[in-house]
Amino acid sequence: MAAPVSTVKMLPVEADSFEAIGYATGVRQLFIKFRNKPVLCFDNVPGFRFEGLLNAPRKDAYYNTFIRDRFLSREVSLATPL
Repeated sequence: MAAPVSTVKMLPVEADSFEAIGYATGVRQLFIKFRNKPVLCFDNVPGFRFEGLLNAPRKDAYYNTFIRDRFLSREVSLATPL
């Protein structure tokens, strides 16, 4: 069961595998809403990784290279819809 999370502002992005990302600065958590899947929360992600993902021209490639399998993650449900 996905753990509920407080409000995180999710920003829509152009990517093949996901549709929105968000970041909680104080707790260094990155949130990614994948297409037709639950939101994943990645723990202890430095802010520059979020900025890099947000600004990457190929977001899927950036995710696969710098985020996927590099941070602990879990399914969550956001308090606010996207």
